[in-house]
Amino acid sequence: MKDYKGIVFFDYDGTLIDEVDGIFQMPDSTKEALTKLRENGYAVCICTGRTKQFSEDVKEYFNGYVTGVGAYVEIDGEVIQSIEITESEIENLRQICAPRNIVLLMDGETQSYCDGMEQESYQFFKYVFDVKDHWVLPWDTKEKCRINKLTFFYDHDEDYDFLKAHLSSRFELAKHIRYHFTDATPVGVDKGSGIRTMMDALGIPIQSTYAFGDGDNDVSMIKTVGTGIVMGRHYKGLDPYAAFTTDTVAENGIYNGCKKLGLI
Repeated sequence: MKDYKGIVFFDYDGTLIDEVDGIFQMPDSTKEALTKLRENGYAVCICTGRTKQFSEDVKEYFNGYVTGVGAYVEIDGEVIQSIEITESEIENLRQICAPRNIVLLMDGETQSYCDGMEQESYQFFKYVFDVKDHWVLPWDTKEKCRINKLTFFYDHDEDYDFLKAHLSSRFELAKHIRYHFTDATPVGVDKGSGIRTMMDALGIPIQSTYAFGDGDNDVSMIKTVGTGIVMGRHYKGLDPYAAFTTDTVAENGIYNGCKKLGLI
């Protein structure tokens, strides 16, 4: 593996892009910041609930991935960790979700599959987050692959309570702060655990790690790194763990934050 000065982790939605402001491509200022970070000797890593194929549009700017809410870790093309959810567990969850019309999205390393993609809850997610058709295929077309992370889409808050009651002993749930869906990974797997795996693999001390995030599933990320930065619009539960608040995506928050840290 290469030697790096440090690692900078970036959440994706709300940090690199921002669906609230209709920004579905990284701003030029963000691309410039990421390029300069790599030129300056830093490992630049996506740290997201998305799985790897959902970030294909920006792969040229990153040399590391902590995806699937920490289940999958890769650096310089080498897979460090890939935690799998078994097919028997997935089938059990399908049976639990079906009576309540809860949609189950199964995210793998290279492909995602959806059971119930015709449901309005999933179609709304697809529209809001600009999900490409080839990223997610119908469940009945599923081929053998590792499933790293699950996402549940539902219509009512009571459905989340139902999921929490049935799954919390086996899964970590990361509920979206604005919309009716929640990510799920095996207990003990979150962004923080994935970051620690990356740090150990590269031998980088905590004081040389940085992270930018905005959502409630970024708490473990911001708490784990040496210096955490939150975006201008963010989940207020991040404030106790953040070094400072940068600007929004639209206001060039990534570039400004990296500049303030002296990384670029």
